[in-house]
Amino acid sequence: MLPHIQKILYATDLSEPAKHALGYALSVAKQYQADLMLLHVIPDWAKNVTLASGLDFATIYDENTWLKIKDDVLRTSMKHARERIASTYKTYKYELEESGIATSVHVLTGHPVNTILQFAKEADLVIMGTYGHSKLGSLFAGSVAQGVISRSHTPVMVIPLQKDGTAPPAVKNNLRD
Repeated sequence: MLPHIQKILYATDLSEPAKHALGYALSVAKQYQADLMLLHVIPDWAKNVTLASGLDFATIYDENTWLKIKDDVLRTSMKHARERIASTYKTYKYELEESGIATSVHVLTGHPVNTILQFAKEADLVIMGTYGHSKLGSLFAGSVAQGVISRSHTPVMVIPLQKDGTAPPAVKNNLRD
């Protein structure tokens, strides 16, 4: 029995491989008349900077100043991420509207793998992109993709993009069939 796909999660880090994977996500959504959730997760930069530097910025700045800096940077990051998603999505907007595919855009902050997995619980398929740098490299997905693949209970489709911006030959040949 063929799977019934009603909702697809397209996870993007706004990279070139992710943009390449969007075409696949839209194609699959159109084929199945499935709803499409577009998700971008902004890593918790404040936590990452604090861990990487060994500094506790909350003690360097007074608490109110630190919270304002965090909030301002997060708000700006989310705004830019939404704009970049909208710009990429605009290319396909007419086609989506014509086919009647319902879409939603989500920009959140947190741990990318955990957040994607949380959204994946609501989906029938997860689609994301990754770089395929070499024959050996194509055996392994990026760290976020690998984390999602290894922990997801929802099927995951990972679309590779080579360093030169092209799809691997095997993918190109499959598209012709």
